[in-house]
Amino acid sequence: LTIVLARLANLEERRKLLSCCDAVETGSVSRQMTSLRRSLVMQDLEKRVVAEIETLALTHIPFAVNDRSQDGQSYFEVGLNAAKAISNSKVLSEGEQRALALACFLAEVGGDTSRQGMIIDDPVSSLDHVRIRRVAARLVKEAATGRQIIIFTHNLLFFNEVVDAAAQANPPIPLVRNYINKSESAGFGLISETDEPWIAQSVTKRIETLKTRLKSFDGATDFTTDAWRRSAKDFYSDLRETWERLVEEILLGKVVERFNSDVKTQSLKGVVVEDEDHKRIYWAMKRVSERSGHDMASAKAIPVPTPNDMKSDLDGIDQYRIDTTKRKKDAEKRRIEFEQPPKATVL
Repeated sequence: LTIVLARLANLEERRKLLSCCDAVETGSVSRQMTSLRRSLVMQDLEKRVVAEIETLALTHIPFAVNDRSQDGQSYFEVGLNAAKAISNSKVLSEGEQRALALACFLAEVGGDTSRQGMIIDDPVSSLDHVRIRRVAARLVKEAATGRQIIIFTHNLLFFNEVVDAAAQANPPIPLVRNYINKSESAGFGLISETDEPWIAQSVTKRIETLKTRLKSFDGATDFTTDAWRRSAKDFYSDLRETWERLVEEILLGKVVERFNSDVKTQSLKGVVVEDEDHKRIYWAMKRVSERSGHDMASAKAIPVPTPNDMKSDLDGIDQYRIDTTKRKKDAEKRRIEFEQPPKATVL
């Protein structure tokens, strides 16, 4: 009798366990989710995915939008529309995968009518310059809907494309540029709206930066140490880069600009390059190159520059900047007449 009662107890416990399994079985939940998703979500979501794929120039790749439910969870994916199932990563380039992921993300948040903020970290890694411009324009378009968008990037081309897209929008989209820097004293994470990194600074800002650095040398008297030699070399390396940026930004009027994919032919009306420009730039670059990062033959024995030498060379580029800017404005004023027909004389 004891054995029979124990067996009955085991069977009752098994019945209860099976009942619990039936109660937590997710198949019915998944089926209900699939039905609701396809009737309420997928049709609009698929349209948004297709639109985003077109915006980011991925229409040359055959994609299919699929959805599924598993263990009570809802999923959708955009995969290759091929005769045989194959992973996206085996066919798409890294840039295409990045663009597709961004398209899916934008399609998903496109259904959010609450317009909550969006934070995106370096969305253009591995993208070519054409798609970088498309991503910039798309994010600015999203910001135009009233959504706050925060973008982190190391890519100056993308940075400039976002700035240009915001300025060209109608109406223009408000934009705040913040730069994250680090210092030896405060560490990483210093946020500023004005402290651009050296590579992004204009010629005028670079000259001001070098003037500030030059002031820090006040009181120096021993110019024979390795420490001073390194300081002087750093100063002249940055001065050389400033001359190079001056040629691009001021002398050639940003007609062709690094970190920008356009050729600005409209800016040609301010470009004036004469023999004297070649002479001044040639000798200035020769001087700063000798004092910057090049290994110099010991027999040449160029003296280590002093703060007075630095000031003289810095004043030289600053004055050339002023002269060239004035000449540029005069040329623009004179040449603007070429863009209009001559005034007729009424007899």
